[in-house]
Amino acid sequence: MSVTPTDGELLRAADHDPHAFRVLYDRWAKPLLGFCYRRTCDPQASLDLVAETFAIAYQKRHRYRDRGRPVGAWLYGIAARELAAYRRRQRVELRACQRLAVTVPSLDDTSLERIEELVDAAQWRTALGEALAQLTTAEHDAIRLRVIEQLDYATVAERLCCSEQAARARVHRGLARLATTLEAT
Repeated sequence: MSVTPTDGELLRAADHDPHAFRVLYDRWAKPLLGFCYRRTCDPQASLDLVAETFAIAYQKRHRYRDRGRPVGAWLYGIAARELAAYRRRQRVELRACQRLAVTVPSLDDTSLERIEELVDAAQWRTALGEALAQLTTAEHDAIRLRVIEQLDYATVAERLCCSEQAARARVHRGLARLATTLEAT
């Protein structure tokens, strides 16, 4: 009977055994892909974020200290930082692409379907739809205007006939409720 190495043992073994890091990758790639996909709804970006997460993890594997915090949490922390950086870059790139009228090539349909299958996108979309249905009309409208239509808060407030502070509060409350509902499911 063989003993399955822990994530920490695999990370330490990666210095002299590349296969060890591959095993760690195999354990965590799919959950991280789902994590990124649920936050971007973009298969290509999700793949890129997971790849970057593991590249950083490999480069910084010596910094990981086993102090009761699992390797998985460390990987999710890296992914979260990469996701934040991606969102900042995306805003800049989107504005530049719009100004220059540039289109970016995308994945083929087979690749998109495979990624959505891996992250169980259909189930996630259903859960998101159910969570959105639980929001108040004010929260739903505020999120749609701010997140989907990407309007600034002043415009959101104008469209909702409320103050900018109230618009911010509606978006915040709605997103918090969505997060809580989706994490529970």
